[in-house]
Amino acid sequence: MSKPCPFEDATAAAARGGGWSAELAAHRDGCLRCAELTLVAAVLAADAESLAADPRPLPDPGVIWLRAALAAREQKLARAMRAITWVQRAAFAAAAAVGLFVAPELWSLLKPALAGLDLASPFAGMPRAAGSPVLALGVSLAILGALALYELTAMHES
Repeated sequence: MSKPCPFEDATAAAARGGGWSAELAAHRDGCLRCAELTLVAAVLAADAESLAADPRPLPDPGVIWLRAALAAREQKLARAMRAITWVQRAAFAAAAAVGLFVAPELWSLLKPALAGLDLASPFAGMPRAAGSPVLALGVSLAILGALALYELTAMHES
């Protein structure tokens, strides 16, 4: 590190106040440290003038702190909800995989039990074109279940 310039304090005072003597101006033009100090002082003075000319008042620090605290809390909540959503999706996928794996065995157990049921008698008056009421009920339940799962996961993402 280089030694401090003996004219540094006088250069700083002149840069702030504008009182340049011929000797100090000549020194500033020949000393790199004092030239840089003059440039920095000029930039800081321009910034101070532009801030002073701004008519808008500064916001209350309490409001700024409250907004920052709320934003941080919202980010933490979003991060936690993202993790919960992924765990839910993984659980749904695992349940579906287990269901697909177990479905053939479950069907072989339910088929004899369903064969003994007389499901047509309550719907005997329905025309044949209406289709199977059991199939319509099954499809309706599957669609409603899918919509419910979608609503559960969509609620956490918004």
